[in-house]
Amino acid sequence: MATVIQGCLSHFGHPKLPSCLLTGIACLGTVVFLRSTSNSLSTNVQSPSSFPRDTGPPHLTPQEVSKLPYPPDPLPGRREVGSPLGNTRVYEWGPEDGRKILLIHGISTPSIALAGLAHKLVERGCRVMLFDLFGRGYSSGPSPTTHRHDSALYAAQILICLQSSPTPWTSFTLIGYSLGGALAADFTSHFPLLIENLILIAPGGLIRTAHITWKSRLLYSTSGILPEWLIHRLVAKRLWSGPETARSMEPEPDTGTTTLNVNDAKSTANEPRGARRNSAVYKSSNHLLLPNYANSTASKVVDWQIEHHPGFVPAFISAIRYAPIHGQQPRWKILRENIERGVGSLRKVHLVLGEADPLIIAEELIEDATEVLGKDNVSVKVLHGVGHEIAISSAEDVADVVEEAFSGRD
Repeated sequence: MATVIQGCLSHFGHPKLPSCLLTGIACLGTVVFLRSTSNSLSTNVQSPSSFPRDTGPPHLTPQEVSKLPYPPDPLPGRREVGSPLGNTRVYEWGPEDGRKILLIHGISTPSIALAGLAHKLVERGCRVMLFDLFGRGYSSGPSPTTHRHDSALYAAQILICLQSSPTPWTSFTLIGYSLGGALAADFTSHFPLLIENLILIAPGGLIRTAHITWKSRLLYSTSGILPEWLIHRLVAKRLWSGPETARSMEPEPDTGTTTLNVNDAKSTANEPRGARRNSAVYKSSNHLLLPNYANSTASKVVDWQIEHHPGFVPAFISAIRYAPIHGQQPRWKILRENIERGVGSLRKVHLVLGEADPLIIAEELIEDATEVLGKDNVSVKVLHGVGHEIAISSAEDVADVVEEAFSGRD
């Protein structure tokens, strides 16, 4: 299959890709194909991918577009990448000979959440690539009834984005934020030969399951106790901020005192910090993701997705259920083994954490990551007074960590 893929790419003028990348695309493509075939045989119907609707020209005037939380063309180097899994919105810009950096966003906000960081990296001479995960932003949303939003699906999407570039991405730095951090660590454990540096910003992956409440277990259960239509409605309500409610960009996880009512987000200030909090404490949802667009706050972007992207809530629910958010010690252990055996060029995992983050508890993650990776294989930077919005509010500090990672290799 790898030979077939390379032949197809050569036919369309793409540069020759490394065998590890081709093998990864072929293997993941086979897994996703077999899974979808199995599901299709059992249901006889494959639900189509969902796209954002009525969000750009010719449906809206230029004035209306300027008021969108996520306008159609906000960043340089936009392209739409098609695949059997659906379309992916990709942005890529920066000097072609600059160090390449792929950035992966979190579970609820699309790629523009990392736009500020990306611009700062380009200013420092890097070439960056961002993309909207399936079901977010302007990427289509493969139906969870046929495609779980899990490690295999997201790894396939990453490989699809990489091969779509006009320049070869054979070795690069990978940055992941929140859910994106979990996906970045997982991807690196599977494809170590591609990754030069791994920088995880408030990442999932090792979130302690002790923080999961029975309410969250019930809401995201696949046991059938609650019908799917009701789960979708409840989750949409929890995610919806409205004009006044302060909300989180990463409304999972939860603590023991939350309920299924999104209005309880107004009264969480005195709750204990925990890692499974749907009504997240921090109130940084008014950070502008795109400085030239007054409505591009994190909360309004999420509301926009709920209103305009039919695939957003199903993708969110499926990611909570199946993405590598919890219990990923075995995959992170592979990172350690690869570092210590010299498999690939990765030499250290860099963690950037917010001291006041109510979702990713810094002291817990430092303890757990050090235990599984080994103290010599992990570098930690904790930003004091910063919450889970760290990748947005502290982009300059994160860019400094990237520079430190580069200098450690030179």
